[in-house]
Amino acid sequence: MDYNNAQFSIEQRRARQKRFFEPPEKGEGSYLAVTSPINDSGILPVQVPPPKDLDEQWLSADYAVKCTEAAHQNTYWGLDALHTVFVNFGPGVLAALVGAPYKLMPGTIWFDLEPPIKDWNTPHDFKVDPGLDIYKAIETKTRALCDASDGRFTISVTDIGGQMDVLFSLRGEDILTDMMEYPDEVKKTEKQLNDEWIKYFNTITKIIEPAGCGYGSWGPVVNDKPWYPIQCDMSVMISPKMFEEFVLPELDRVSATIGQTIYHLDGPEEIRHLDMLLTMKHNTCIQWTPLPHTITGVKGTGQDFADKMSIDIYKRSLAAGKKVALFYPPANQIEKIFNEVGPDGFYIITNVNTRKEADEFIEHAMKQKWVKI
Repeated sequence: MDYNNAQFSIEQRRARQKRFFEPPEKGEGSYLAVTSPINDSGILPVQVPPPKDLDEQWLSADYAVKCTEAAHQNTYWGLDALHTVFVNFGPGVLAALVGAPYKLMPGTIWFDLEPPIKDWNTPHDFKVDPGLDIYKAIETKTRALCDASDGRFTISVTDIGGQMDVLFSLRGEDILTDMMEYPDEVKKTEKQLNDEWIKYFNTITKIIEPAGCGYGSWGPVVNDKPWYPIQCDMSVMISPKMFEEFVLPELDRVSATIGQTIYHLDGPEEIRHLDMLLTMKHNTCIQWTPLPHTITGVKGTGQDFADKMSIDIYKRSLAAGKKVALFYPPANQIEKIFNEVGPDGFYIITNVNTRKEADEFIEHAMKQKWVKI
C-alpha cells in the first residue's frame, strides 16, 4: 500500500482517536501518530520571541496563541497525529484554584512551597474560587485558544491534577503520616477536593465544547467526549493496601463520573498498584511512562519503552481489556514493542528529527501493517 493513502484527514484522525477509547478488538491495529519539525520541507519555521517575563510565559493568552500558531505551522503532523494544545498552568493546578499559594518558575508552577493545611484541628473548606487571578487566566487562555483554533487544533483541559497529589500540595509530606493517624479527616478532605475537581472539570469542558474540535489534555490524545488522564503520582510512597483504601475509591468515582479516562502510570514504583487499576470499569487505558535510565547502545540516558518491565505492563493491560498509550517513545523502539506484543490496542505518538524520517517511518509502519486502514 502506498503510505500516502494513509494520510488521514483531520476528521478521520479524530474518528480514529475516538475509537481508541473503546474496548480493544483483535485485528484493529494501532493508532500511530508521527510528528517532526518541518526543517527539511522548504518551509521557513515561524519564530516567536522568548517571553519577556514569567507572567507572559504562563498567564498571557496572546502569547499562548502566538506559540500555538507557530507550533502548528512548524510541525509535520503525520498519520494519526493531531495538534493538541496543552493549556499548561502547572501539574495539579486545583491546589491554587482552592487558594494555595503558587510560584511561577521557568519550567513549572509550584503549588506545595507553603502548604496551607497546618493541622487537622482547624476545619478546612476548600472551594474553587472564580475570583482568583489564576482562575481568570486559565479561563481567558482557554477561550482565546478555542477562538483561534478554527478547527485546526484541539484545546486541552488544564492539568487539574490527581486528587491525592493535590492534597499532597495542600498538606506536604505530613499527609503520609496523616493517612495513618487521621484517616477520616484525610478521606473527608479528599472527597471535598474531588467534588470541586468534578465541578471545575465540567466548567472547563463547557468552555471547550463550542470550538467543535473535541477534547484534549496534557496527553496528546483527542476524544469527542470530555476525558481526562487520571493519576496519583504520590502513590509511589504508599502501599497497595493504602492505595486501595485512600486512592482507588475516588479514582473510581472520577472515572465513572467522566466516563472516559486514561490512567497515567508514572514509573516502576507505581507498578505495584497495576492489578487494582486494571479492575477499574470506566478507565479504558493505561498510559505508561518509564523512568529515564541508561539504554544499552545509546549515548547518554533516555526512556526505554521496550524493556522487559514495560512489555510485561503492556501484556497485562491488554489481557485485562485495557488499551495502552505511549507518549513519545523513540521511534526505533516501536518495532520491538509490536514484535513482542502486537500492534492491536496501542496509541503511540513519536517524534523524529525530519519530515523525511517521518515519511520513511510511516511507510515502514504501513508495510508492517501496524495501522489498519
